Amino acid sequence: MRQKLLLACLGVLLLPKPGSPQSTLQSHTYRFEDLTSQKEANATFRPILDGMTRNGVHLHVHEVFLLPGSSPQHAHHHQQEEMFLVSEGEVQVTISGNTTKLGPGSAAFVAAGDQHQIANVGTRPAQYFEIILDPPAAH
Repeated sequence: MRQKLLLACLGVLLLPKPGSPQSTLQSHTYRFEDLTSQKEANATFRPILDGMTRNGVHLHVHEVFLLPGSSPQHAHHHQQEEMFLVSEGEVQVTISGNTTKLGPGSAAFVAAGDQHQIANVGTRPAQYFEIILDPPAAH
């Protein structure tokens, strides 16, 4: 249910125009069952959208289905801002050395440059949505 709510909220965002080098997102809706997934060893990623907003921000949104005891990557930092929206399971988020366990309905925001990592610390798969905002100056 939370995934459908998130997708409905994303419907006000924009879909890339074909053929443009830095596609501007257009208003569009995204049906979860129509999205394709990419499976890796410990996680399945489902890209939802990727492009430039009309305000010049690069926006990337995807869903992650993470197996118990795993993490999609080691602790890292970058110039994009990130938000994790947890919909199922229990994850542990570490931001700049501070660790917090989060369950369904919880969120974490990572400011640009902060070292961070997310891991599934539960006994069942975790599902979360990751929203990445890349500022115009970084392009």
